[in-house]
Amino acid sequence: MSSPAQESSRSRSPDDELVALRAEVERLRALVGPSEESYNKLRLDLWGARDLAQGSEAEVGQLRGRVRALEAELVRAMQDKRNFHRLFYGHLRQYSGALRRRMRGRLPF
Repeated sequence: MSSPAQESSRSRSPDDELVALRAEVERLRALVGPSEESYNKLRLDLWGARDLAQGSEAEVGQLRGRVRALEAELVRAMQDKRNFHRLFYGHLRQYSGALRRRMRGRLPF
């Protein structure tokens, strides 16, 4: 006893058989979905994307640390500037007052 598929394949030419088999493979692929190779490629893509995301997160952490260090440096620089102005202009006012008092007695106004 032979099946109808076997009988029909015997009566067809090899080219017709090849076309029918390819059509059947395409029909089965449409039912089943992507091939195992496609799943492997997707898995590799997923792993690559995960590694890239982890590397980016690490870089973000490093940049965040660098920003905090620069902010601390900026705060220190602003404090130094404020202290310098206080000292410089304080001494300038003190000496300019003494200079004016000395010059007052010498100028004929």
